[in-house]
Amino acid sequence: MGTASIAGLTRPTLFLSRFLAVTSAAIVVLGAPGAAAQAPPIPTPLTYEAAVQVAAARNLGIDAARRARLIREAAIRAAGQVPNPDVTFEAGRDTPHEVVSFSIPIEIGGVRSRRIDVAKEELTLAEVDVLAELRIVRRELRQAFYTLIAADERLRIADSVLDITRRLRDAAQARFDTGAAPQLEVLQADLGVTRAETDLDVARSTRTAVQAALNAVLNSAPQQALVVAGSLADRRSGIAYEQALALATASNTDLVSLDRQIAVEQRRIALLRAQRTPTPVFSVSNLFNSQPEFAVGSRVAVTVGLPLFSRNQGEIAASVATTAQLRARRDATLRSVENSVFGVLARIDAERRQVEAYEQRLVPTAANLETLAEESYRAGRTSVLGVLEAQRNVRDIGREALQVALDLQLSFAELEDLLGTPLP
Repeated sequence: MGTASIAGLTRPTLFLSRFLAVTSAAIVVLGAPGAAAQAPPIPTPLTYEAAVQVAAARNLGIDAARRARLIREAAIRAAGQVPNPDVTFEAGRDTPHEVVSFSIPIEIGGVRSRRIDVAKEELTLAEVDVLAELRIVRRELRQAFYTLIAADERLRIADSVLDITRRLRDAAQARFDTGAAPQLEVLQADLGVTRAETDLDVARSTRTAVQAALNAVLNSAPQQALVVAGSLADRRSGIAYEQALALATASNTDLVSLDRQIAVEQRRIALLRAQRTPTPVFSVSNLFNSQPEFAVGSRVAVTVGLPLFSRNQGEIAASVATTAQLRARRDATLRSVENSVFGVLARIDAERRQVEAYEQRLVPTAANLETLAEESYRAGRTSVLGVLEAQRNVRDIGREALQVALDLQLSFAELEDLLGTPLP
């Protein structure tokens, strides 16, 4: 990565610099430390876009990451500090009997400015930490939000199945009362109602658990009631591999962090080389009571260390080796990201086709078969077992359709995690 001038920057480095500048502004907009305590209430109903804004303002992990920036800013102030002077007083039996000295080290060779450069470069790591926390929260939020939507849909399906089984039980009871069906069919239909009621209770408990998971991301109490607005059909459009890879290369937080660490090491090497220049210490002394030569005298001295043996050779070699190792890690991470993005996009494409198959063919067909089976039973042309089997197919296929739609949203959450930025 070039650091001499804007004109000398490589294209990826210039893009990264602009990216960090934009994200730094975004971090400020999202809120300063303590923003979680001043966060607005959760809207009702809660959309996914609103949930993203609420999480950015209220999530405690993001707030903690923002506070780490203050530590880095304090390190810049510490790096800019000028060395303190020394004052020495000596008294003895020899002459001169008293000596007062004032000495101050003067850093030359750009040591102080390069030390500040290192601290400023390390400040960008705090920004990357916030981006990394946003990445985690974004994935957890999408997973919890759409899992809650799926839980609401499972609740609706369970309630619908219960209504269907009750209708079947009423029909079986009516046929038994007229002598057209044995009592066994009534018992079988009643068993189906009991099973549907149990499924409904499980669906309600599952929704409560998923709601608590979303409340955790939003920094709310576990029992906080949430009404979410959205559909598992959200975000069905795809993204090309080339576009996804370009986004991941520029904004994946692992890659950005490694780029920033490389830049820090380059700044550190420059500092270590500047520290080869000795720091002179200028001293001014007043001598007192040196009779009979003088009563008061003065002395000026300059002390300079000679860089004969130690010239930061080991530290510079270690920093150069660290830079090489970080570059190797970046290459390995980039290759892993490339393959992961390719794999996730392939899975998303397959899941999208699977969702379409369930929505367009499997679910409507199962619902039609259930309706026909129920009508056939009422007409006395089939047994109650056939209707129960049709109802079981409706329930199972509905759950499968719901799961594949949720899997698609979870794959989008994984893709956003790889990209390090929201999907365009």
